[in-house]
Amino acid sequence: MLHAEGHALLRAVGQGKLRLTRLLLEGGAYVNEGDAQGETALMAACRARYDDPENRARMVRYLLEQGADPNIADRLGRTALMHACAGGGGAAVATLLLAHGADPSARDHAGASALVHALDRGDRETLSALLEACKAKGTEVIIITTDTSPSGTKKTRQYLNSPPSPGVEDPPTPVPSPGVCMSHYALACTIRSKVLIGTRAPKHICTCSLAVTLPAND
Repeated sequence: MLHAEGHALLRAVGQGKLRLTRLLLEGGAYVNEGDAQGETALMAACRARYDDPENRARMVRYLLEQGADPNIADRLGRTALMHACAGGGGAAVATLLLAHGADPSARDHAGASALVHALDRGDRETLSALLEACKAKGTEVIIITTDTSPSGTKKTRQYLNSPPSPGVEDPPTPVPSPGVCMSHYALACTIRSKVLIGTRAPKHICTCSLAVTLPAND
């Protein structure tokens, strides 16, 4: 059950009212309490649409300083970092979450990680921050993009620990075979702005992005 203070806290955060948020937390509101969908104040801050984008980073920083846990997942399995990546929170917010222990390789119930959400949104700056975090943990990431033309011709590019370069004819990057670690993958296919998560080959014209994370020492 969500207490009255919890409802008020989520509303205050969602509306970008930092002073009220501070008063509620100082008055005993629990920073990690979630609503019926499992959304916490930190998630609300990551997905909120504030008039000033910088207010999102201020709110996220304050909540983290007050003990907000970035790895709590909602009922869909999404963490604050996933919400930030899917909702356009930006690299500044993602970096704050990562600095406070957010796991960039965690996956939601659909199998998508923050990497996949950032890939789908085309946010190169945030994706770069996630890749750096993975690298710091000793985890390598392979991003495989496949473009299918109307004629059915497919062009595949591979990127090791770097974001895709749109509009650039990049030579394939030699990478370890993903076949040895298929339990560590996330596939995102974008078809007319609809996101499908899964492993089946798409039957429509689309652009696919496969992010494979290789555990350390593999």
